[in-house]
Amino acid sequence: MRRIGLCISLLVTVLVMSACESEGEAQMFADCDQKTVKQTEAKPMSSKKKQDFQALASDRQLAIVFSSMIQVSEAFDYGIGNPEYFVRSSMTEEEADIAKENLESIKLENKSLKKQNSEAVALLQKTRNQDMSRIEIQQLTENRAAFFETADSMIKLIGQVTPKNAKKTRQQLDQLKKQYTQYSAESVKIMNSIVRKQKADKASFERHLEALLQKQPGQQVRSELY
Repeated sequence: MRRIGLCISLLVTVLVMSACESEGEAQMFADCDQKTVKQTEAKPMSSKKKQDFQALASDRQLAIVFSSMIQVSEAFDYGIGNPEYFVRSSMTEEEADIAKENLESIKLENKSLKKQNSEAVALLQKTRNQDMSRIEIQQLTENRAAFFETADSMIKLIGQVTPKNAKKTRQQLDQLKKQYTQYSAESVKIMNSIVRKQKADKASFERHLEALLQKQPGQQVRSELY
């Protein structure tokens, strides 16, 4: 199976969330087999469900929020990584068309994915110990914004690739991919810091996170709250 350079495997994500304590360990992002992570637009949370969320322990609240963000990241990993694979320094018109065709999925899902991320950030600001991690929550919010800005730049570049500009496009994508990977790694590191700052039960958080991330493709990780 073809391998793509942007995809973060669930296993690596869980391991990083539970173990990365240094800058070096936060870079444990590896290539993985492509997978389709279909998204459905999240429904607004009812007043009762908001109360249900606020009644949860910190470890479970954070697992719900971060699994939702990770799901969004994985959708972008696949949606950008697949077409990015086809962009080479030298391309034919047909090859350029194939790259653009593979971009259609993420272009269609872009808006709903960003909405899901925004709703996850809003939930994060409602977690029971959010006052203990205000700085980190702001850092994560800014990090996600930078992540999406880089992702959008990559989408735009791939969407405009031609045989004539293929070499320049490939060079620009290589630079953006480094930024994309860096923002992904930094987001997980910040999530780790929030778990610590909010004094959540780490072992319980990891169990809930892993369970949510193992849901079947197409299932919303926050479906239990809707």
